[in-house]
Amino acid sequence: MSEYQPGVCNIGAAQRRRRFGYATAAAAVTVWYVAICLSGLLPRVLLVGVFVPLAVTFEWALQAASAFCIGLALFGRYDFRGSGGEHGTVPDGVRRDDRVQAAKITVAAVSLAALVTGIVYLGLV
Repeated sequence: MSEYQPGVCNIGAAQRRRRFGYATAAAAVTVWYVAICLSGLLPRVLLVGVFVPLAVTFEWALQAASAFCIGLALFGRYDFRGSGGEHGTVPDGVRRDDRVQAAKITVAAVSLAALVTGIVYLGLV
């Protein structure tokens, strides 16, 4: 996608690649944190803390996969620079669509992080 679509797409390929990079880094932090807990440097009960890097991982990965940035949606913006497109402000009449989509992505990310945290915690403690 290379142009803004309310509630569907507000970032281009360059922004998507950036978000996949952030998701990959957050996933690496997740693995590192679990390894630290399993090595005994931290008590295993602190495995519940894996929720934070998992939530970040899912949030950025979902943004990249859906071509939709939550931050831009909250500020009423779109950005296709780096993908041969433009950037700008979203018309007032469709900002609600963007905010609803942003909420859906956040709820999905938090839900997935909670589920995986539960599985990791119950499986390793």
